[in-house]
Amino acid sequence: MKFRSGVVSCVAGVLVAGCAVVVGAQQSDGSKPPLTFDVASIKPTPPEEQRGIVHQPPGGQSYEALGAPLLTIMTVAYTVTPRQISGGPDWINTDRWTIEAKSDRRGTSDELHDALARLLEERFHLKIRHEKRDIPCYILSVDKKGAKMPVHDAADLLHEPIGGRFENGELHLTGQNATMNYFAFFLSRGLDRNVVDQTNLTGHYDIDYHYVPDLPAGRGGDGPPLINGQPVSADGPNIFTALRDQLGLQLEKGKGPVDFLVVEHVEKPSAN
Repeated sequence: MKFRSGVVSCVAGVLVAGCAVVVGAQQSDGSKPPLTFDVASIKPTPPEEQRGIVHQPPGGQSYEALGAPLLTIMTVAYTVTPRQISGGPDWINTDRWTIEAKSDRRGTSDELHDALARLLEERFHLKIRHEKRDIPCYILSVDKKGAKMPVHDAADLLHEPIGGRFENGELHLTGQNATMNYFAFFLSRGLDRNVVDQTNLTGHYDIDYHYVPDLPAGRGGDGPPLINGQPVSADGPNIFTALRDQLGLQLEKGKGPVDFLVVEHVEKPSAN
């Protein structure tokens, strides 16, 4: 996950509240002990540092953050959107942190997420309460013509994170080794509602689709709308059409169970 103020990709659905998802997800089989970070450092980010990033470096053994608020790091660790987190003091969304954490063994992306969550709970004394709420959302299902995504080898720990580029007036998004549960989370970050996975697809898939992003309401100015200095396509597919025609998935408004996190306790970590 990377974020930087002023990056117009947030309009395109790659960035939400300044954050771009750049991690994939795989499921642990539960046959081995939970992955933990053997070495971990958490420090305040110097005010002169303007960059912000939360990501899994290559190798599948570590997590890094630079200039990221705790709230942002929590969205990565628990794979939720910011709107699913409530409670806690104001500083969880203002103070920025630098984290370097490494395990002595390689793990899946989901194992790294879980290890990051445990690290936050230990070092920030973070205590959260989970609440399932039935709310208006988008239901992700398989189109009647069937899914069109290539199946990826689930045993492959390497993955290409879901990332995008703006090209020829459209946003192009690609990724490898993604579960549908994770893809629903990724879509949730760029839409006005959370996405609930009801595809019943249990494999790992390669993602490749393109669409014309919606622009913020009230965007004015003369001439055609621009993203990264490029004109937005006037006749390309929207995200709903792109998912159906290119991936064989359907996105419809509905109501479904969404996990919410309530922060019950949190403290700033001690110096390390």
